[in-house]
Amino acid sequence: MFEQKVGIIVLDAVYKRLGLSIDVNSLPAKRAQSEASNGLLDGEVMRIWSYGERNSQLIRVPTPYYSLNTTAFYLTERDLAVSTLSDLAQYKLVIVRGVKHTADVTASFSEVEKLSNTDKLLEFVSRGRADVALTNKMDGLIALERLKLNEQITSSEPLAVFPLYHYIHRREFHLVKKVDKVIQDMLKSGELAQVIEQAEQRVLSQ
Repeated sequence: MFEQKVGIIVLDAVYKRLGLSIDVNSLPAKRAQSEASNGLLDGEVMRIWSYGERNSQLIRVPTPYYSLNTTAFYLTERDLAVSTLSDLAQYKLVIVRGVKHTADVTASFSEVEKLSNTDKLLEFVSRGRADVALTNKMDGLIALERLKLNEQITSSEPLAVFPLYHYIHRREFHLVKKVDKVIQDMLKSGELAQVIEQAEQRVLSQ
């Protein structure tokens, strides 16, 4: 997903300022959670706040370094009334399996189907098999471009914004304060915004 690719680039820049390098394995969400919690990995690149409440072996670096926008995608011709999360309750939804931000906001809804990736979400909507695909805004927009569905499918304004945090396994507890300080320093100096912009452009060009 777009935000994960950006996160890897940004987090690599953070660790380089500590004189350290990171090796990132791209895994399905549930497998990544299992391996990180069990100590097979040293941490997670980025997850939302609630992830830390469910995984006690992982420590949240306090300062978020990126964010994602939960956004609804639906057929342009239908012009659905979607401006708040509560509006989604009346529709048949599709979300990506294992993605916490969309799972959290749809937990109380009755008609939610989980699929393997964003492309499949949008294909379901285009074929009328679902009313709304719920995903991160940039991830959805890139998928629309890739699938050539820009004219067929439109998007709402962001329905929720989730700060994203880096998580570190407890055995590497000594890194938490160091990494947090670097993020704070980069945030205050404006360097973090520059690195994020460069990372986004790099991912978009790939």
